[in-house]
Amino acid sequence: MPSLQPPDRQPTSRPPEQPGTPLRAVLTGMAIDVCGSKVVGMLAVTVYAMQFVTPEMSDEQAADMLQKLPPSFALLLLLNALGALMSVAGGYACARVVLRDEFRVGAILAIAVTFFSLLLDDAGVSDLTLLYILCDVAALLLGVKYGAEHNRRLESPARSPADAPTP
Repeated sequence: MPSLQPPDRQPTSRPPEQPGTPLRAVLTGMAIDVCGSKVVGMLAVTVYAMQFVTPEMSDEQAADMLQKLPPSFALLLLLNALGALMSVAGGYACARVVLRDEFRVGAILAIAVTFFSLLLDDAGVSDLTLLYILCDVAALLLGVKYGAEHNRRLESPARSPADAPTP
């Protein structure tokens, strides 16, 4: 008579991920942060401009009106929040690609993004620019923290069914 007990099975796990190079991780994080922020910013400004520009306006009239129109506080808040989310996503992707020494590589990513952002924004260095840079670095490192925690969860062994909570 066959046994009614289920056969002992070893828990299946995913094959171990191969760590990427720090250069690849930094470039991935920079691409997500910088390019994603620029694309999201262009989309938000386009939607904002569509509220005020009518189809019968010429290009010169539309550009003149948009230059005179101050950006709304809600638009600036939205742009900063979406830019911070892109920074978190870039830091997370950097940590997930490198799989080791996440914070060291994340710090390199933060330095690279800071220099690249200063090159792109030719407004000069002011108090507000420094505040944006600090917020961007904090968001990048927050993403790195989330990615490192995800890496540690994948490395830890799965709990045995006897340790699982009962429903």
